[in-house]
Order: sequence, then structure tokens, then C-alpha cells
Amino acid sequence: MLSGFRPLPCYRISHPERRVVRHPGSLTRLLRGFSRARFHVDVLGESIARPQVSEALALGINPKQLAWIREVHLCGDDRPWVRARTVIPVQSLRGPAKALKQLGNRPLGTALFGARPWQRTDFQCGTITAANRHGAMLARRSRFRRGPCTLLVTECFLPQLWQDTRTLPMRSHPIHSDRIRPL
Repeated sequence: MLSGFRPLPCYRISHPERRVVRHPGSLTRLLRGFSRARFHVDVLGESIARPQVSEALALGINPKQLAWIREVHLCGDDRPWVRARTVIPVQSLRGPAKALKQLGNRPLGTALFGARPWQRTDFQCGTITAANRHGAMLARRSRFRRGPCTLLVTECFLPQLWQDTRTLPMRSHPIHSDRIRPL
């Protein structure tokens, strides 16, 4: 589980890592550009539960309010590169947004940056200290909105991503207007 998000000014992140962490478009598309062979999503868990207090505050909801919570690994070349946690307040799962509960192994980015894109309203760089790891890992937290619906995505960049991509050039994917730019 992702917990303990601590804000960190983006300027305190090294330049190569900052360009990934602050990438304004779809992280899914960016990671596909890094993948040599295959990119996929491993669903770690999905359920209706209470969000963490910091997540509820970021969403502007009561911490006792229920939300749809989904945790996944975004994997490049069969290795987990990012652990992501999405929190969607139950009242936001109406209309077209209720399809977000049916993503399965599809990345959330396909819905957020698809034909009817969501608007990113808040963005924070930070760190997360996982219980089973030593040291803090870079992370980012984004709030998205479309009409009355809102959701929060926390993405933790795992050390394997930095090891695997240190020397890789990115390929260009001219999908919609979200092009991957070389690092």
C-alpha cells in the first residue's frame, strides 16, 4: 500500500528524474516509450474502502467517506517500474466515470488522457517511504476533474525504473497531442 506521501519541491529532484516525475502528459505513454519489449499493468487490488486521511484532504472529502481504491504496478519489460494508487470518491462514480471501476488490466491513463480527457487540477512532487524498502522513493500526486467527478492518483517511482532507463533513449509516440519528448 502507498502511504506516507511527503511533499518535496520539484527543484530538489535531480534533472533527469525531474523530467519524468513532472511529465505533464500520460505516464502510461511515457513508460511505453521506455519499454523495449512490453508494457503492462498488474492489478494489485481494487475495492471500496476509506481513503487515507491525506488522500481525503487532497480530494476535499470527509475521511470517513468511502472511495473506490485501485492499486497497480505499471510494468515495463516485465519489471515493476511504478506503483500507482487511484482513489475515486464513490459519488464520483456516476455517468461515464463509473466505467473506471471496470478498467481491469488497462491503464488508468487510457481513460484520463483519452478522447474525453480529464483535467489535472493539482500536482505535487514528493516522496514515499515504503515499509519494505530502505529510503524514500520519488512520487507524485495528481488530482483530476471532469465535471463534478474528481479522483486522486499517487504514483511512486520504483528504483527499478531508474536502473532500467538510465541509458535508454525514448521513442516518440505521436498519440493525440501528448507526444513523448526526448529526455
